[in-house]
Amino acid sequence: MKIRYLLLLAISLLVVNIHQALATHIRAGEIIAERVSTQTLTYRITVVGYTDTRSNVIFGPGTINFGDGREVALNTESDIVLVEPLGNQIEKNTFVVTHTYQGPGQYTIRFKEFNRNDNTLNMAQSVDTPFYVETMIRIDPFLGVNNSPVLTIPPVDNGGVNIRYIHNPGAYDPDGDSLAYVMDIPKQDFQRTVNNYRSPASSEFSFNREDGGTPPFLTLDPVTGDLVWDAPGLAGQFNVAFRIEEYRKIDGEFRLIGYVVRDMQIIIENTNNQRPELVMPEDLCVVAGTNIEEIIQGSDPDGDQIKIEVFGGPMEILTSKATYSPESVFQPSPGIVNFNWQTVCNHVQETPYQVRVRITDRPSSGPALVDIKTWNIRVIGPPPIIDDIEQQAGRTVELNWDPYSCANSAETMQIWRRLNSDPYEPDSCETGVRAGYELIGTTDMSTTSFIDNNNDAGLAPGNTYCYRLVAAFPAPRLGESIPSEEFCVTIDVDVPLITNVSVEETDEQNGEIFIKWTPPYDIDSEQFPGPFTYELIRSEGFTGNQGRVSIASTTDTLFTDTGLNTQNLVYNYKVILKEQNTTIDSSTIASSVRIDPVIINEAIELNWTFNVPWNNAVGQFRHEVYRNRTDSDAQDTENFTLIAEVDVTSNGFTYFDDGSHNGVPLRKEIEYCYYVVTKGSYNVDLLTYPLENKSQITCARPDDNSLPCPPVLTFEGPDCASYLEDKACGFNSYVHDLSWEPDFSGDCDDELSSYRLYFSPEGEEGNFTLVETYSALNSTARITNLPDFKGCYYITAVDRSGNESEPSNIVCVDNCPNYELPNAFTPNGDGINETFMAFDNPFPKCPRFVEGVEIFIVNRWGTEVFSYNSFTANESDIYIRWDGTDKNGKELPAGTYFYSAVIRFDTLDPALREQKRKGTVQIIR
Repeated sequence: MKIRYLLLLAISLLVVNIHQALATHIRAGEIIAERVSTQTLTYRITVVGYTDTRSNVIFGPGTINFGDGREVALNTESDIVLVEPLGNQIEKNTFVVTHTYQGPGQYTIRFKEFNRNDNTLNMAQSVDTPFYVETMIRIDPFLGVNNSPVLTIPPVDNGGVNIRYIHNPGAYDPDGDSLAYVMDIPKQDFQRTVNNYRSPASSEFSFNREDGGTPPFLTLDPVTGDLVWDAPGLAGQFNVAFRIEEYRKIDGEFRLIGYVVRDMQIIIENTNNQRPELVMPEDLCVVAGTNIEEIIQGSDPDGDQIKIEVFGGPMEILTSKATYSPESVFQPSPGIVNFNWQTVCNHVQETPYQVRVRITDRPSSGPALVDIKTWNIRVIGPPPIIDDIEQQAGRTVELNWDPYSCANSAETMQIWRRLNSDPYEPDSCETGVRAGYELIGTTDMSTTSFIDNNNDAGLAPGNTYCYRLVAAFPAPRLGESIPSEEFCVTIDVDVPLITNVSVEETDEQNGEIFIKWTPPYDIDSEQFPGPFTYELIRSEGFTGNQGRVSIASTTDTLFTDTGLNTQNLVYNYKVILKEQNTTIDSSTIASSVRIDPVIINEAIELNWTFNVPWNNAVGQFRHEVYRNRTDSDAQDTENFTLIAEVDVTSNGFTYFDDGSHNGVPLRKEIEYCYYVVTKGSYNVDLLTYPLENKSQITCARPDDNSLPCPPVLTFEGPDCASYLEDKACGFNSYVHDLSWEPDFSGDCDDELSSYRLYFSPEGEEGNFTLVETYSALNSTARITNLPDFKGCYYITAVDRSGNESEPSNIVCVDNCPNYELPNAFTPNGDGINETFMAFDNPFPKCPRFVEGVEIFIVNRWGTEVFSYNSFTANESDIYIRWDGTDKNGKELPAGTYFYSAVIRFDTLDPALREQKRKGTVQIIR
């Protein structure tokens, strides 16, 4: 009997040792996908695994699923392309697999292997938990070639207790796409998180920050990718995961086109060592072609040797890489490295290059500590050089420029124009043009000239047009050049110039507009000696030929147009130049000025609009706003007084009248009437400025006391259960789609300015808080990042005076609780279905919205063999995880057992908050 016992003990120890040897090696990893060529959909997929050198287990076997239904196994050492020792008991193992996709689509490449190494503190049973990482790529012919981000800094750095820990993956995108960083949770399979994961910064593992403050934290900078844990409180090993998301700018919006997940281990040790320190150069912005030479400094407070390493895009690019020296060697503290990068045109891109610098010390004992900092370098295009600008026939302009110095890298040349000069000098890192310029055309890089004919309408005589060029670089890197110098030209006055379209009388039938124009000052007198006649053409609207009519033929240069509906209509005019009844040319059209009032909270906002060929936004001229003194004789312009002079170059063509100009508030019972006098100019010395033109008279009363009617609110989805069918068990980011319609059926204000949406997570009787304010043009909303699905909404309408309606109808949605238990499990040591636990796969069976569970299990004779209450357990784990042993830890025999359970859910409906279950479970051995 004794011999048999010793034999069993030896076998048991051997099994344990084999299990540990087979399951204690994977520390971190990621997947990188690289498009092999632009002609095929073949990708080179690199799986990187960081293993613990204390284990004699070879990285692998594992499986790669390509996201298109196919997968391969990594089985032998021959599959490993490269094995590199990295120090700190870490080895980097690199697998490379080639795979061809059959067509465009979004693919999630997945790698899974058994097992993680043992004793990871912030998850349950890491030694029995598979290691899993994934990378998503989007193949789309409209996006161009897409490669996943490359991670240049391995996760090999240890940390110290009570010392801030920092890691950065050194991510770089080969295509120049923008990167963002998001925390994730380590997973054991596709959409399945590891069991009982807790943040390393939780109170269980962290107690205070490095400086002694509280609370400790674990953060990931979404822009730089710095993962900072400030500060570890316990020695041991921890795992975290994060996503490096890849965004491409398409049609002016950034779209997610891929991501890489890094799952990494952090080992914390007790130490008296202090972190080394870096002194970084200032962020740079350089013109392509600049040679960057900078010094990066570092030191160690303990006087230990230091190693300074440089990572990031400039070190990885294919053309003209950056270098540094000395490279990856320890040196006395303080120390330096010399950074050198000869930039070229191919380096231009919209986003800065992120250079990651890591400093590592070499203590005599204990863990080496690091610090990492990010240095931003932006590379921009040089300015184009305009050669000359010349007016051509037909009131057009020809612009010529020198061949662009980065023509082989840029994609298009942009031509920008403005009315009158803005002779600014761009800042050292300023690309593109400032506000006020209009993009009027683009050319390819082989073209060095452009004809501006103002969309075939011709440029307006008497105006000065100023031009700048900007070189634009192709997607996905994008980027622009510094703008060129400004070149200007003034268009000859060889046709009449309209100077006045002024409303002199406001009336629905007997309105009057005064029109005035100039002779053709610069006309060729030999070709057209005169005398001239002028035909005046009138149309309705700011532009166009609607209601076009010839209203006068005269030798004079002024005319008063009568019998008009100036109260409700806008008119535009054109002067046709004739010589002996032969048409020579015509002026540019010019419209009357239209002023519109808006009632806003016992005040009146005035906005005026026009379409004229002269410049009505000249800094030296102020537009004048006139208002009548009383509510009588509103149309009598002699009863108006000047209340404001508006600087339209900074304030726009608007004025807000609340009575503050004279300290007398507006009265609700009075109807106030207004008109505006605009002031502008051509760039012609022969005219007298400013050119003054009146708007029509408009009236309004600030008596807005009526409330809007409540809108009608509708919940559009999604359905809770359907929405969760493909979501992982730990999913906790929900969305609600809502729509609404205004109600104008009652005695309500129909001049709406906005809607206000309110939300209560506790139901109709709970406290509603404002979620968001939406424009009156909106009728839908998507609420995102909700921690659960339940909640109630109502919406209100707000008029232009700020009056808010009563709440709309309340719409409520509830959580869809779910909890399912299996009817059998096999605790036989094969690592599969070892415990009786709630389903966590497939996702439709996941526990949802469970607050807690209490269960009692008895054998066929009614004797209790197991009980569990998640409300009182040390770990509030709702999955139960019974391993088939009794209360004393003894294995129970195979057979059928009976359970009684109470599950409590988080719902609005009281009837759904608690469920009682009875059932059977079979132990199979």
